[in-house]
Amino acid sequence: MSPESRRLAASGEAAHQVPAADEMIAEALLAAAADPLHNPHPDHPGPLPDARPLPTPDQETWAAAKEANRQPRGVWSAPDRAADRPFQERPEPPSGDAVLTAALRRGLPVDEAVTTSIRGARRLDTAQWRSLCHALMTHPGTRRAGVAGAALVAQRAGLRELAWDLLRQLGPDDAARLAPAEYLRAGIAMADEDVSRTAADWVRHGAVTDAATLLEIARLLFVADEPGPAAEALDAARRGSGRTDEVEASIDHLAPWIEKALRPAAPARVPAGHVSFAVLDYKAPDEHVSSSNIGDTVQTVASLGHLLRHEGLRLHGDDAVAEPVRYLAGRVRPDHALPGPGADVHLTLVQRDMSHLDAVPPGTWMLAFGWYMHSQFDLRFDFPFHENLLPLFVSFHVNKHAILTPAAVEYLRAHGPIGCRDWTTVHLLLNAGVPAFFSGCLTTTVDTLFPDAPPPAAGAPAVYVDTPVPDHDTGAELVTHLHPSVRHAPFDRNVRHAVGLLDAYRGRYSRVVTSRLHAFLPSWAVGADVDFRPRNDADIRFAGLLDADEAGRRAMQERIRSVVAPAMAAILAGASREEVYATWRQTVADEVARARAVHDAPVPPPSGTCSVAEIVAAVRATRVVVEASAPRPGRTAGATGRGRGAVNVAVALDGNLRTQLEVVVAGVVRHTDRPVRVVALTRDHTPADHDRLARLFPEVTFEWYACDGIGYGAVLGMLKHITVATMDRLLLPELLPHLDRVVYHDLDALAVADLAELYDTDLRGAPLAARPSISYNYRHGIGNVIRSTRLLGHDAGAARDLVRAMTQRHRYGYHGFNAGILVLDLAVMRADRFTEEFVPYAERYGLNDQDVLNAYAGSRYQPLGPRWNAWPTQEVVTEPGLIHWAGPVKPWHEDRYVLLKEHWQAAETWLATRR
Repeated sequence: MSPESRRLAASGEAAHQVPAADEMIAEALLAAAADPLHNPHPDHPGPLPDARPLPTPDQETWAAAKEANRQPRGVWSAPDRAADRPFQERPEPPSGDAVLTAALRRGLPVDEAVTTSIRGARRLDTAQWRSLCHALMTHPGTRRAGVAGAALVAQRAGLRELAWDLLRQLGPDDAARLAPAEYLRAGIAMADEDVSRTAADWVRHGAVTDAATLLEIARLLFVADEPGPAAEALDAARRGSGRTDEVEASIDHLAPWIEKALRPAAPARVPAGHVSFAVLDYKAPDEHVSSSNIGDTVQTVASLGHLLRHEGLRLHGDDAVAEPVRYLAGRVRPDHALPGPGADVHLTLVQRDMSHLDAVPPGTWMLAFGWYMHSQFDLRFDFPFHENLLPLFVSFHVNKHAILTPAAVEYLRAHGPIGCRDWTTVHLLLNAGVPAFFSGCLTTTVDTLFPDAPPPAAGAPAVYVDTPVPDHDTGAELVTHLHPSVRHAPFDRNVRHAVGLLDAYRGRYSRVVTSRLHAFLPSWAVGADVDFRPRNDADIRFAGLLDADEAGRRAMQERIRSVVAPAMAAILAGASREEVYATWRQTVADEVARARAVHDAPVPPPSGTCSVAEIVAAVRATRVVVEASAPRPGRTAGATGRGRGAVNVAVALDGNLRTQLEVVVAGVVRHTDRPVRVVALTRDHTPADHDRLARLFPEVTFEWYACDGIGYGAVLGMLKHITVATMDRLLLPELLPHLDRVVYHDLDALAVADLAELYDTDLRGAPLAARPSISYNYRHGIGNVIRSTRLLGHDAGAARDLVRAMTQRHRYGYHGFNAGILVLDLAVMRADRFTEEFVPYAERYGLNDQDVLNAYAGSRYQPLGPRWNAWPTQEVVTEPGLIHWAGPVKPWHEDRYVLLKEHWQAAETWLATRR
């Protein structure tokens, strides 16, 4: 290894984690590497691809499921994969204003300058760009530019409905000029039946000429199951303008996949009496998904040990797969071999993330293991597998509810129980009604194929695998598991690289130091001295793996071997599908029972340094009631009734929102003739504030509660534009024993209709009414939980408890809600002991107030329609009753345009007449 390969960064150079994204990040960093498995000084990374969620289609069959398994853009629940990336310095990108100005200076029309600038931005300041685009939309001459730009921003933010609503306003001709790929992507995500035909017409008539754009259209048509039009788009891309070496390489990568879809190969004929067995590889039409991680091949090597340890096998099939498997067969440790009558085994290479295009013989058995997160071009998961595959799931990992569609859940149930690599997957599957158990990681059993070998020589260097080499370890070497050569190499070469790498870890190096799970566990398994340094101990992928000691890992090895061996023996003996699955179910029955017991065991209630009872008592002691001096007619005593009773509105604020409180109350007072009671939980307020509001609103009764000095521990999930004052609303049920119902009202929202209609919502026994989130970043409840675990750093116990508590408490597939506008049944919440039990979630799990409320209610809430929590930045708003400017851009900001800001200004004007 060359000396420069020993250090990731020069001495004294600052190093920073690369933000979470696809494996292409690391590969871009390592593109200049000469040694296929060693990493010289990398350059700055290229654009960051996104990982995004999947809608829940209504599917009836597994075969249909894999054809329609599509997902829109928008990240919602992937774990923090920055923990798998090398450290790199990242330059600060230019501002959006600078990028747009440069585009205009080049002579682009305004609409093209806007879309080009947004499309090319590696990181996007969505608040800045939304304001610009919304301002452009207000002027006829620039409306098209604003609509197109706002659509691209919405698509980047995971707001697929808004993106499609806006893109359709452009019409096909303008869409072809300004956003052809985005238009096609949005239409596919929204299941528009005509969008693929429109894109194909663009290609045939030359409406799109840019090679990179035509390539993207080809990708999307391929995912939309339109291989013919995809081939036409790819041919057009070869002739298109602006071709680069990168585009040419991507065209060459995609072409054979389109050919496979156009002309599917017939599966090999497996002779009678032979066993058909699949070997997993990791190629995919999406270059971002086609694996560059040699650790994936390590998993395949480990899986093959469970086949090859059975003696007397005769291996058949294409030499490209049979020869490397024969090479592995010659490495089986004698002490791991299992006697048997032998069998003829026909091997077929199957791609994990695109199996439906493989020529799979009927009745092909497969060990299904590893990470199932990878969608093709951010629109399609190829899961369930090819209909001819018969999977036995072991060491399976999934953490996206999006992939667990009804059809996928049915498929897993039919092929279960599912052996899971980690406890997070166990809890998710049990929550979905899928029998599951904790198997642990398959790579712990890779030692089956590693016979004894000499130890490293005295004075051998240490090796650091995808983790920085410290300054003091001057003789150490650096190795990466991520490299472009892995993506493009044939299966045989990757197998030999994987084996050679593990041989080096145990025989060439004195010590292995790594942050990568699939370097740590297989290195340990083959006998290397390994030090695992995960960058986030609370990473949910490690649940059950990180806390396993030497004995625990040995038990993991034995568990995997003992559950796989009987089913594998039955397969090799020619048993029927029903007999093999019966053997599997019988073998793992005790493990499934154990997993259910762990899953169902009570989670210790969280506790913290804050005494909820003391907090409530302290705040209640500050209560000041200022009765209305000019009350409206109605029943005000008790104020719990509906009809003509008072409308109770609760707010929470600190001193920087005094003016906003006035506007919010003005919105309520202007539009309802019922009595109004405002409950204000305040910080940094004085009696002067009480008096000012009483003078402005003589028809309103105010209850004031001072929350100054109240703390909730380390609220890790607090958003940048939110203050701790919003947490105070969690106290409302106990602070207001005299009230049974309130509307909680954020200070960045404004009523523009009679709030009494919202107040009178029939909750049907639910503790609250709220509007379900529409962004795919926040729509899926369990996704929000998993995202919260990433904030827990090295508190793995808290992360595990939170996942288990939420999968116990809430039904599979529940949707998260926005908590900015709520109708709260305080009586129900008191009966549930909400404040006492859930306020500690803030300190124990780092949850903000919205997350706490979601953790409490889950799906047990009455959904509100868009009228009563309308989001102008997230949707096209029509006839709102209450406008909510959720996010960092507020209607009182004077330095930028804000949609529907005129309603806020009208309330300010009305309020001025009362001063």
